[in-house]
Amino acid sequence: MPHATVLVLRDQLTRQVGPLADATPERTRVVMIEPRALLHGAPHHAQKLVATLSAMRHFAAELRGDGFDVAYLRHDADEAEDLGTALAAHVRAFDPPEITAMRPTDHGVAGPVERAVQQAGSTMRWLPNASWITDDALYDAWAEGRKTLRMEGFYREVRRATGILMEEGQPVGGRWNYDAENRQRPPPDATPPPFPSFEEDELTREVRREVEAAMPDRWGDADPFRWPVTRADALRALDAFVTERLARFGDYQDAMVEGEPTLWHSGLSVPLNLGLLHPREVVDAALAHADEHPSEVPLNALEGFVRQIAGWREFVRHAYRTRGEELRRANALEADGPLPPAYWGAPTELRCLGATIEQLGRHGYTHHIQRLMVLGNVAQLAGTDPAQVLDWFTASHVDALDWVMVPNVMGMSQYADGGGMTSKPYVSGAAYLNRMSDHCGSCRFDPKAKSGPEACPLTSWYWSFIDRHQERFASNPRMRMIVAAWRKRDPDDRARIVGRAALDREAFRDGQL
Repeated sequence: MPHATVLVLRDQLTRQVGPLADATPERTRVVMIEPRALLHGAPHHAQKLVATLSAMRHFAAELRGDGFDVAYLRHDADEAEDLGTALAAHVRAFDPPEITAMRPTDHGVAGPVERAVQQAGSTMRWLPNASWITDDALYDAWAEGRKTLRMEGFYREVRRATGILMEEGQPVGGRWNYDAENRQRPPPDATPPPFPSFEEDELTREVRREVEAAMPDRWGDADPFRWPVTRADALRALDAFVTERLARFGDYQDAMVEGEPTLWHSGLSVPLNLGLLHPREVVDAALAHADEHPSEVPLNALEGFVRQIAGWREFVRHAYRTRGEELRRANALEADGPLPPAYWGAPTELRCLGATIEQLGRHGYTHHIQRLMVLGNVAQLAGTDPAQVLDWFTASHVDALDWVMVPNVMGMSQYADGGGMTSKPYVSGAAYLNRMSDHCGSCRFDPKAKSGPEACPLTSWYWSFIDRHQERFASNPRMRMIVAAWRKRDPDDRARIVGRAALDREAFRDGQL
């Protein structure tokens, strides 16, 4: 009879850390549950559903292959109404004195589970979540007493505490941040290496057919499915990134090219967010490769990638942990418009958005600049309710979890917290998109036109956004020059731009633009 019962949540598929790290099959029973709401709740992208369910089932199969007793409850079981109901049924059937798990990152999981287990006659023991580079104490000590919380400051604290990219207490190369060097567009002859794909085995094919049958009206393609869903494939994906794409990741991480969904990005958010990879091993793999090939990997590429994993990802997790519910409700700019139908695949004349949505429908994935400066930018300029934007991002992306999307959408993308996470809103007109992408070349709108029917609506939306919020941004150090420039323009010109923006926004919301 097992002496320990371990609950494995869907984003904790790991034996590298946590309660399974030292577990032995003869002394451990593992419980895994597919929440019914995953398939029968929000209209999640098919690839997200396939990735999650396939990874869970592969992990259970590997545990069984190593001799573990795995109680696995599928989403279509009567008891799988939710995690609490399923665990209560397990307690009644097996009478474990205690169930152990790493504390969930997502809010709203631990409380209902704990209450259900207690009511069924057992107890829930939560272990610290070891799926991170930093612990709560490091962040809390750094954040204490600070009026503003910025990733850059915490990132430097992480590097000091861990020694990552540090030499004798100073940053390697003499600078903390090389972001200014990472804003290039690749030349036409710069072809990114193919993204590693992982052929479906029978288990994944079975899951895909199940998802297709359960959600016939779902949004997003389930086939072809190429994401890593096992530890072995995740390690292959990591190796492919550091050996084939890391060297040029820095220069081109802000670029957008049609037909190239990943460019030189890692694509590792899926296995990271499932627990198949640990962020520290990802950082260490990049550091090791750069150390072995110093002439191949420039510092701006290495530091830029490290900052994403050890800086931004860790910062987002702590922002969610400490004020996620506050962020979820935030709407500092009082945006209340509906999510335009283009976000669910309706035709749009905005080529940057249309191409990005097409890519998202096929793969369930967009890289971080597409999320920030196309999907998020257009939604914010259109005055969309940030809660609707949050729900859409959570449903549409294969790597989406609550802790990921709440800070990234509400704090970063939509500026809904009014500057708690970022010093300025991330909005732009057509000029930025023309500089960092090739979308404008195939768009019916001219990014350089100042007025007339051929002028890109995003530019008038941008100035209309500045007009609506000029009082708020007039004293913002990073926005006041823009506000001053707007106020100096001819009043008739301002009125024309704002009027054009209002008409185009309404057409966009109605699916007519």
